[in-house]
Amino acid sequence: MKPTTIALISSAIVATFGIGYLVYFDQKRRTDPNFKKQLKRERKKASKAAKVSQEKELVTVEALVKNVLEIINKENFPETPEAKEAYFMEQVSMGETLCGQGEAYYEQSVEPFYKALRVYPAPLELIMLYQKTLPEKVFRIVVNIMALEQQKRQAEFYNHFPPPELGVKFQELPVESDKPVRGLTATKDFAVEDVLYTETPFIAALHPQLETTHCNYCMRVLDEENKVECSNCDQVEFCSTQCEQAGSQNYHVFMCTNNKLEPSTVATEFSNYTKATNLKYPQMIAQFLSIMVADEAKKNQDSVMVADEAKKNKDSEKASTYTAWDHIERFNAGKELVPTEESAHEIKLIKALLASKVPGIDEFLSDDIYLLLKSKLNKNSYEVPTNEDILIEKSNEPTRVLYTEKQGLGSAIYKISSYIVPSELEEANVSISYDKTNVITVTAIKDIQSGQQIKAFYQ
Repeated sequence: MKPTTIALISSAIVATFGIGYLVYFDQKRRTDPNFKKQLKRERKKASKAAKVSQEKELVTVEALVKNVLEIINKENFPETPEAKEAYFMEQVSMGETLCGQGEAYYEQSVEPFYKALRVYPAPLELIMLYQKTLPEKVFRIVVNIMALEQQKRQAEFYNHFPPPELGVKFQELPVESDKPVRGLTATKDFAVEDVLYTETPFIAALHPQLETTHCNYCMRVLDEENKVECSNCDQVEFCSTQCEQAGSQNYHVFMCTNNKLEPSTVATEFSNYTKATNLKYPQMIAQFLSIMVADEAKKNQDSVMVADEAKKNKDSEKASTYTAWDHIERFNAGKELVPTEESAHEIKLIKALLASKVPGIDEFLSDDIYLLLKSKLNKNSYEVPTNEDILIEKSNEPTRVLYTEKQGLGSAIYKISSYIVPSELEEANVSISYDKTNVITVTAIKDIQSGQQIKAFYQ
């Protein structure tokens, strides 16, 4: 017979025996009570074995995570960009070599892969790459270690920010909600009319209809003789060279339409959308994502400098290491939002706007992340008031309103002031004021004792 004929007959015989066994097994399962009991015992035994195996794996992983964290804490990571790059390549190569030797070496590869992550300038981008390239078990452990380190950073955050010399700190408030709520409390006594602090915004966006009349960075009214235009676009203007430089470095270089150089861009489409819909929060989220990248670039520049002043003040040094994401993550969340056609369109526009300038933006900016950021802006942003008579369409975005007589200039969120506890007017112990810009000043209107909550009246 031909080989193919023999193969077909053999397959048929195997299939016949297989089907016959299944018929026998099914008959025994339905008719033999002893067989049923035996089968039940075997299932319990298998389930117990699987549970024991999972528990052993969990203990092993926990020990591995603990060991890696101890090693990381003792490691002297390189400081200069060149040294970081060489260290990164060395660790990744070591991890890949271990993974290439088989599953028995997966756990050993976790340490070098995580060390590489610690020195990489864009950790979120590398995590996304790890997810696509590392074995699932290795990736899961790396992410667990990252989460534990983040929890540790969160615990340290309240010891170093706000800087202790300000005399205020964050504190968990007693609430009935499942979510933790943080407020601002005094760590020293303040008398009436004492200025607690002044603060520039963490993120701020001018009302779209005021772009040609007010500074895009500080929101001051533009002086026609001294205003500074963006050299690459005609969409925004600044009140001074200082504001132009600050705005460009923090966010505008990422969001500029460049329409003086190109006839049409995705940035122009984004700008036109925010103006047409009268929205500021998509701009603020795009700013935040830009600031994340600017933070990493600044961190790399600072790593080659000797920070003598920071060494004198460990708290200030520690506070300066917190990233934009560290701050946004800790803001109290507002009402949970659900995806809509509008939010999907905004995400698409922001991804197109920042695609070439923010690594990993396409994977990072999911529906969940975008709606979380918008929820926190809804909960914590102030409307920057003005004494001017301006007639513009009022935005429907939720904000903290201090004065209702005049239209606001825009919205701003603050690293410290967004934690001020809301109260009725008679219970407020501080006032919040602005002086023609979006810089906030917090002043005591009552004597405040150490340990008291910082409260302000706003709607």
